[in-house]
Formats: sequence, structure tokens, C-alpha cells
Amino acid sequence: MIFGISINHTIEPDHKEWRHMLNRFQTLSDSGKEKIHAACMEVLGKTGVVFEDDEALAIFKANDFSVEGNKVFFREEQVMKALETAPSEFLIRARDPEKTVRIGGDHFVLSPGWGAPFMIDADGTRRSATMEDADNCLKLAQSSPYIDMAASGMVCPPDLNPKTASAELLASTFIHSDKPLTGNPCSRENAVELLEMASIVWGSREEVMKSPVAITSINPTSPLIFGPEAAGSVIELARGGQALLISSMVMAGLSGPITLAGTAVLEMAESLAGVVLAQLVRPGTPCVCGGTSCGADLRLCSATIGSPELLKMMNIATEMARYYGLPCRYGGGLTDAHAPDAQAGMESALTMALSLAAGTHYMHQACGILGAYTAMSLEKFVMDEELAGALRRALQPVEITDETLALDTITRLGAGSSFLMEPTTAMRCRTEFFLPTLAYRNNYTKWEAAGKPQLTDTARLHVRERLSAYTKPDMDPAIEKDLMAYIDARRASSSTAA
Repeated sequence: MIFGISINHTIEPDHKEWRHMLNRFQTLSDSGKEKIHAACMEVLGKTGVVFEDDEALAIFKANDFSVEGNKVFFREEQVMKALETAPSEFLIRARDPEKTVRIGGDHFVLSPGWGAPFMIDADGTRRSATMEDADNCLKLAQSSPYIDMAASGMVCPPDLNPKTASAELLASTFIHSDKPLTGNPCSRENAVELLEMASIVWGSREEVMKSPVAITSINPTSPLIFGPEAAGSVIELARGGQALLISSMVMAGLSGPITLAGTAVLEMAESLAGVVLAQLVRPGTPCVCGGTSCGADLRLCSATIGSPELLKMMNIATEMARYYGLPCRYGGGLTDAHAPDAQAGMESALTMALSLAAGTHYMHQACGILGAYTAMSLEKFVMDEELAGALRRALQPVEITDETLALDTITRLGAGSSFLMEPTTAMRCRTEFFLPTLAYRNNYTKWEAAGKPQLTDTARLHVRERLSAYTKPDMDPAIEKDLMAYIDARRASSSTAA
């Protein structure tokens, strides 16, 4: 009992492995990884995975997988053989070659939020998203010094024609950004659209297939189902030479077991099943495994993405990805909050910081998300962006050289001296430390005189400045014209079909 508080954080005598860990967040022992692997193989081999797509079933049959109806059963040796062809690192090309990114190994990339039907303004007011909101999100992503990707469909305006919405949002993404593309098709048709539109932008299908120009999120339906659109998208995009993000969202206690270990097994089994299909279609298809699995609030039957349970799931996923030699997706600026407030900041900081520290290679939903994926916020976007910049700086190794050790300076100035006027201080003062754009660092008197601005106030002003300063990246007018002609053709086709 300390100060009237009962302290129960004791270490049992047999927890020697835990006691000697240098990184307390990396908690899986070798035996733990083997148990999870064995459990994944048992689920894949005995329970099986449903693929609601005839072509996917034919591909599995042609490669000697056991198929009963629409259920596929995976032998361990088949899984491990397929994983041999999946690269541990790969590139996603950008229209601007300087913005091409590498995923895997020691490299990680940050991609903005995606798929929200609503916008939430700085005061917490929620409204339906518009095409202008979608374009503004893209402008922030394009002008960001810390976000690596542009995402198609960061918000999904409900007033767009559902049959052409994906193509319209994708065209806007190509036009407003020259960063690498995060695609998110909701259907096999959307996957085909992505390949056709990328071929317009890059000049030909052959050029697009040389090396991925997009990574696309494919989401199984938990538990253990690849619907026709998910399975079809895997096939089309793998065949088209694009990278795949095979990620599940298993909710412990709802779509998965109540135990986090069991939920982790289900998530990894689903992810591996998708990776195997991609390798059978086109060996060497770049794949990222992992997911967004989390606990559920069983009182509300809803996901809780701002919870410590998501962090535990992320830790298991990153370690198992290393076990299988695959890059991993997890984390983001995730929160259950419905306004860019202290709760949003606390939860987003935890999920972003700990997932990057644990070794995540690809972070979807890094900026802007509110309300457990249901809404985007421009103010939250720039707040998360600053957090991302601070974390990038924090994760950079400290440079240790004779110059940076500064022994000559320390010896020359000695005890009680000031280093402010040293030449090296002037040389490095703008590069040695992270300089925030939004965070307030001045004294109380000046803060009070400025009207006691809150972070959301500063973020709102910054968003206005960024959007007004945005410059559209160069694109051959003929390419933009062809993109819009493609959209017009899709609209006409949709109208005729109706």
C-alpha cells in the first residue's frame, strides 16, 4: 500500500522472460509464436476458409488444395510454400519518382484515413461528406511533409452515384496527388477500374505491371469468409501486378473469440489465406498482412479502436508478420472520440506511437479518423500529421560521431557555461530539433494575450492556410482529359444499365 493505493503489479517468480525484456511491449516468446502459428495452421487445415468466388475455388483446386463446396482447406506445407514467393520488402511507385516508397524491412509508410461517410467539424458537428471534402482531404495529404500516400475515397460522399463513385474518387486522387496510391476497392469491378485508370495515368497496362503503383486494401468478412468481391479483387489486382493489403477486422467477442489470443489466430489465418491466393495467382505479388482487430464493447456491440486491446492485437500481428517474413499493417491515428478533443489525441497518440515502435510497416488510417472509422476531420488530420512528424523524428537513431559528441566544445566551455552562442548551435538550431507547427510552446502570458487558443483553433486556421496554398501537381492535360472521358463513359454505362 503506497499513499493509500494498492499496488498489485507484482512479477511472479516464473516470469523471468518478462522480467528481462528490454522492450516491454514485445511480449511474444518464441514458444508463443509457435503456438499461434500451430493454431493458425489448424484453423486453415481443419476449419477452412470460405471463398465465395468460382474462379478462386478453381485456382485452389488447380493447385491441389482440398476444396469442399466453397470451403478451402490449407495444408501447412502449402501455406509455407506460397509464403516463399511473397517479398518481405517492395516499392510502391509514385507519379513523382521522388515520392516512391518502400514497404517492409526497416521501412514504414503512413497512409491517411479512408472510407468515412461523414465529416466532423472542429466543434464536433457531424455532417455527410461531400466531393469538396474528398478533394480537401487529398489536398492535405498531397501537401503533407509526413504522410507518404494518397488514399482514394478518404471520405465517401453519399450523393455520388454508387455505380461510379469509386471511379470518380479515384480520378480525383490521381489528379490532386502525385504520391503513391492507396486504393480501396469495394468490388471486383472497382479493382478493374483501378487497373484501367492507372494504365491511363502511367501510359499502358504493361507499365503498370512492371512494379506496383498502388496498394489496395482487401478485407475478409470475419470469421473466415472471402466474399465474392474480396476474392475477386485479390485475383484481379494480383494478376495486374499490384500490391495487396490483406487485413481483417475481427472484433473479440463478436466476430471472433472473446480471448485476444484466439482473435489474433483468426485474424492471421484470414490474412494468410488471402496472401496464399495472391501468390497462386501471381507468385511474387507483394502482400502486407495484419489488420485492425480489436476488442468490442459488448454493452453496445461495437468495436473499440481506441482501446489497449487493439494495441495488444497489433503487437501480436507485427511479431507474427516477422515470423512469416511479411510486412505488417496495423495502427493509425485511431480513436472512438467524436471530436478532435483530448480523448482523440490520447487514443491516437497511443495507437500511432506504439504500433510504429512495435514494427508496423504500413499504417493505414494514420490521419483524420474520428468515431471508430465513421468520420474524417480536417482538423484532426493536421493534428495527427504533427504527431506523425514528431514520431518520425523520435524514431530516427541519434547520430553518434566525433562531431555530434561535441567533446571539444564541452571541454572548451567547461562547467557553468552557456552553449547558446556557439557556432554549432546556430548551424543546427533549425534542424536538430523537431519544430511543431500546431503545438504551442510560448509562455502563459503570451498565450493568454493571444486569446488562450486551443489546439483545435490552431488546427482550423492551419487547415485554411494549407488549402489556400495548395498547388495541384503537374499532369499532362491529355491524361487528365482521358481520365475524365473514362468517368463520362462509366456514367453513361451506368445510366444505360439503369
